[in-house]
Amino acid sequence: MNKTDQIKSLAIAIDEKDSIIRKLTAELGNLKVQNAEYSQIVQELSDKLSQYEKKHGSVFRPARNTSIQK
Repeated sequence: MNKTDQIKSLAIAIDEKDSIIRKLTAELGNLKVQNAEYSQIVQELSDKLSQYEKKHGSVFRPARNTSIQK
């Protein structure tokens, strides 16, 4: 393999790595958005549960006998 072929191969490899980096960066951005959405949902549900517990009492109570818990 001569130097020109080596340079072309390296250029192709760099382009492929750049493409992979762009794809992973986009995927990371999507995951951050998804995480933010799920965090908001969890917060909203936690708030609703808190309001329900204030009105009706505790919903989730620990079992007295720990052998019952699984």
